Amino acid sequence: MPVSRFTANGFARNSPMSVDPDPRRLAVPSWLVSAVFHAVLMVVLAIVLQMESRTGAAPERTAEVGIVLRHQQGEKDYFEGPESQSDRQQHESSDDRASDAQDTAGLAEAIAEAPPSDPTDALPTGLPRLGPGDLEGGGIGSAGGAANAAGGRTSHKAGGEARTSVFGLEGEGYKFVYVFDRSASMGGSGFTPMDAAKGQLLASLAGLEETHQFQIIFYNERPWRFQPTGDPDRLLFATERNKTLAERFIRGVTADGATRHEDALLAALRLSPDVVFFLTDADEPKLYPPQLTKIARRAAGVTIHCIEFGVGPQQDPNNFLVQLARQNGGRHAYVDTTKLNR
Repeated sequence: MPVSRFTANGFARNSPMSVDPDPRRLAVPSWLVSAVFHAVLMVVLAIVLQMESRTGAAPERTAEVGIVLRHQQGEKDYFEGPESQSDRQQHESSDDRASDAQDTAGLAEAIAEAPPSDPTDALPTGLPRLGPGDLEGGGIGSAGGAANAAGGRTSHKAGGEARTSVFGLEGEGYKFVYVFDRSASMGGSGFTPMDAAKGQLLASLAGLEETHQFQIIFYNERPWRFQPTGDPDRLLFATERNKTLAERFIRGVTADGATRHEDALLAALRLSPDVVFFLTDADEPKLYPPQLTKIARRAAGVTIHCIEFGVGPQQDPNNFLVQLARQNGGRHAYVDTTKLNR
């Protein structure tokens, strides 16, 4: 009788209930399984890459993406999102080009709509003689010589310089820039302050000769320049053609919007003129001392004459227009617009 030996599971090795392992089965090491798995993975990856190269699909790349939100506010475009300094400069240059294009379009429209005519048609008629009681010097020089201010006259000196005037204030030189307020307060019904300003401007231009240069800047929130050549930052010779185009431009200007004095004056000074005629009704906002100092520094010897429009007698004999004229070798004149009637 055989002796049974019991194993750890409690069955005898020779017991009919015990199961002997298959002597043909081989144990597979775990490292071999891992090696096979990784080899298969590498083959699959190689196949995928080969398929992408055949189809022309580029490997995916990551990059910083900024979302730009653009919306319109007034006449400017504003951008939100990540933006480099060069991007901002490009946007600002685009805004400047758009502003100049708008100026050119406005000029073309004004020229197309306004037919040529005699500049004297725009001059005030039946206007009372303006004297010291109507043009007050504001503490700068004397307005007594403005008795014939209704016409704005031009004469010439030896050497070819022109002596031209606006509301009695005379400027001498070869290069003149007219900076006129065209904000809503310059308009109105009937014969408006804008009408009187246009008449003076046309009369002043009429006497200039071809050796003289000029530029016209009407402004409200921003400058609106006369630029028949498409270049807003240049003076034009006073040829008959340019004066005719200027007349059409002047007639096409309307009063509208708010007021921003500083930008218009700085635009004029960039042209390096001999004289600037600055005309405004001195509506808010005014120019403050730091702005006046900045303008005087940029003027660097350019004469700035200031013509102030107001209703009734002058209220402030030392306002910012008087100071502006004083700081830049010019004179100040006050015009009571209630006396500017046809």
